[in-house]
Amino acid sequence: MMKYRDIFISIGIIILLIAIDQLTKIFAFKTLEYGVTYKCIPGLFRVELVHNTGAAFGILSGKMWVFNIITIIALFIFAFLMKNASFSKTPFFTVSLILIISGAIGNFIDRVCLGYVRDFLTFDFFNFAIFNFADMCLTIGIIMIICDFVFGFSGGIWTKGI
Repeated sequence: MMKYRDIFISIGIIILLIAIDQLTKIFAFKTLEYGVTYKCIPGLFRVELVHNTGAAFGILSGKMWVFNIITIIALFIFAFLMKNASFSKTPFFTVSLILIISGAIGNFIDRVCLGYVRDFLTFDFFNFAIFNFADMCLTIGIIMIICDFVFGFSGGIWTKGI
């Protein structure tokens, strides 16, 4: 069961991660030129500003309403799961939820306010979607929650019932 201290810490971290996401997007879109590719580490990493109206690799492009509905439903589910979160008892589970919620809200802000998600980071060494900080939070959080479910890092929280 989540204690008040854990709730305040979780909310603080979520706000911090959303702020980092929004600030990196603002910085990238204010300082870099749209449509220009910047090679940061040649052959490894580059920055390229894009407006993403879909999901990864442009899936369901232009269907913002679908993503808005999915995001709202997912946020309710993950907020509900937060009742089992605890930094002392289930830190892996707790951090995974914080990352997922932060990433979802970061991209949701873009979709609602701009009608697209601002992406700008990508790798050169393999074909990968252009992404942002919120996408990193989501991806890492989802990998962590899957690992938690499969390997039981949180001491059986999944078998005890949600």
